[in-house]
Amino acid sequence: MDARADPSGLKKTYDKLFQSGSPLSRLRDAALADRLFPSDALEIPGRSLAWKLFLIPDEQPLQPSPDTKAVPPLPSLRTKRKTYGDLLASVLRAPDGSYEEFPGSSQRQASSSNLDTNNPLSLHSENPWKEWFTAVELRKTILQDVERTFPEIAFFRDSEVQQQLTHILFIYSTVTNPAVGYRQGMHELLAPLYYAVDYDSTEDQADPTMQELCSRTWVAADAWALFEALMSGASRWYEWQEAPAASKAKPTPFATHVNIAAGPVEIKPYITPVVEDCNRIQSSLLRTVDPLLWKHMQAAGIEPQIYGIRWLRLLFTREFDLPSAMKLWDGLFACDPTFELAPWICVAMLIRIRNELIPADYSGQLTTLLRYPSNTTTDGPHHTSVLLRQALTLQMSPTPASGHALVLENRNYFTIPTEVPEPPPPPQRRGTPRATSARTSTDSHPPPTQQMGFEVFARGLLERGENLGINKTLMSAVPELRRNLSELAASFVRSPSTPSFPLVDERLPEERPPWEPKSRLEIEREIAALQSANKRLGEALSWAVDALLQDEATAQDVERLKKSKREALETISYVRDVLTQGNLTALEEDRLFGETEIAKRKARHSPRNSVVQPAAPLPVPVVDSRAPKASSSRPAPPPPVSSSYSAPPAGNQTPTSPVTKTALAPWHHTRSNFSAGSLDLPAASLPRVPPPTSAAIRRPPDAREAPRPPPAPRRALSDTKSEHDPLGVL
Repeated sequence: MDARADPSGLKKTYDKLFQSGSPLSRLRDAALADRLFPSDALEIPGRSLAWKLFLIPDEQPLQPSPDTKAVPPLPSLRTKRKTYGDLLASVLRAPDGSYEEFPGSSQRQASSSNLDTNNPLSLHSENPWKEWFTAVELRKTILQDVERTFPEIAFFRDSEVQQQLTHILFIYSTVTNPAVGYRQGMHELLAPLYYAVDYDSTEDQADPTMQELCSRTWVAADAWALFEALMSGASRWYEWQEAPAASKAKPTPFATHVNIAAGPVEIKPYITPVVEDCNRIQSSLLRTVDPLLWKHMQAAGIEPQIYGIRWLRLLFTREFDLPSAMKLWDGLFACDPTFELAPWICVAMLIRIRNELIPADYSGQLTTLLRYPSNTTTDGPHHTSVLLRQALTLQMSPTPASGHALVLENRNYFTIPTEVPEPPPPPQRRGTPRATSARTSTDSHPPPTQQMGFEVFARGLLERGENLGINKTLMSAVPELRRNLSELAASFVRSPSTPSFPLVDERLPEERPPWEPKSRLEIEREIAALQSANKRLGEALSWAVDALLQDEATAQDVERLKKSKREALETISYVRDVLTQGNLTALEEDRLFGETEIAKRKARHSPRNSVVQPAAPLPVPVVDSRAPKASSSRPAPPPPVSSSYSAPPAGNQTPTSPVTKTALAPWHHTRSNFSAGSLDLPAASLPRVPPPTSAAIRRPPDAREAPRPPPAPRRALSDTKSEHDPLGVL
């Protein structure tokens, strides 16, 4: 609050603006070319005078000519100051007429209103105190943001300055622009304006016009007037909801006039203007002047809202320091008070850092955009003035040639190379060298000292385990683990036929909200249904086309052929209706084919005409070629059990012939196919008879050895019913 402009420097700027006879167009060109305020400092005398000249419009009905001499905008300032005083008095007055909410204004007026409705404790719906309390909460929110405004500058820590900034923002958001209201970022646009006006305020000027123009009494009012003019072009970047249709309609002189849109009415989702401008900056403007940079930013996946919203809403006060940002505002206010040039400034800023953006990945590009690097020039104009001139060049000629000219200009002013550097190599993983060294040391033999250290460590570990009883417990658990290892492995293995998570929908389609996407299983099911329906429609069309191509001259039954053609036309009409309506899920099978074709298809698919599966092959008989021994002391074995059965028909199969089922028990045997009369094999080709066991020869312990009976005659191999031991086991 103690910093004030030098009266001599302020008088010099005033004379340069209003007493030199320079036209307004020349002053605008001087501000754009960095000749109006060549100094690069935060405190420049007379800066607020230039801003008032460029931003506050004249009250004359006609716009002044560019060659008109610049005059102080005192008539407009007087009107703005009176309006601000009235608005401030209206918003600070409580419903009971008092000003006790704010220090310095404790005057109370008598209130004759009804206490039933005008009472802070009243619950009446028309109680004005409800609106007052809502306004108090809004002022508290604004004050929280104002207290954090430019923390590095001591000027904005003053309580009176914070109070005045809060009043200005509250009046703008509740009275002059309630559709937008207050949004974060507005305080950072107001703070430089208020700082410049307060710095140029004075009370000791001999010139009465200059004294009125720089009056300290109206610092807040002049800052509010500049903020209103600035927000007339920047308020679109703070809009967050769609304006009503009535406010969008153009005024008409007829009270009952109805506006009818010409042509088709297209309903589109509402997109905020700041998002539209951000998308236009990257997808349209940058693509036009620098396709290579646009391609790399698109490939990295950078969304323009990440950087564009902050650049536009704060008018680049976060990307540059405050003195550089205010110098950028000097030229921007002079050449384009509507801020249509601001998107092109963003494009010029992107081209200036293209060598950092093109070789970087997503994280590198994001870091560069959110922490915009500072570029300074040793000789020549200020870097913000170069940026403004480059933005104007792109706006007037949006071509790749203009973008290339900017690259060459950045090389000359900021020594930025025109060649894009190669992307840095990908960083190596931290675990790779360690794993390589560990593998190398494992393959090679360790030194003797290291090997001895390992042995000592292992021996000590085993001895300690013996003392604690850990080794014994572990060894006793090993057999149990081996026995149960197969069961444990089977329990951990998941069967592929029974998935752990069934592929079913978690909720029904009618219970799913409209914004939730369909599951993959549901999409695959719909695709399969559509493919099946398309196949059925293709079959129907094939039959219809074949029926229509038949010649009636060569047909044997003409009436039947005419009926088939009529049915084919009906089928084609039904297929056309199905494809037009898009209802492929429910097809009427009776309308896809004619009556004769449907009967043929039913007869073709009936069980009577199904394919007969071949019968199961007969089992191969087992041949026993061993010669059994004769024994009369054993009863003959029972005959082989054979059962005949008929296999039941499976599906559409016809009953097959009965199959003989042979028992395979060891006490049964199969009759051999060899016979003595039909086949006489030599004894050498037959398998050797197993020797008799001790159980086969039974004799009393005291009996003498009886003479052996003569050998029995050779029997046929097929005569095995009287044998006691056909397998040679007993």
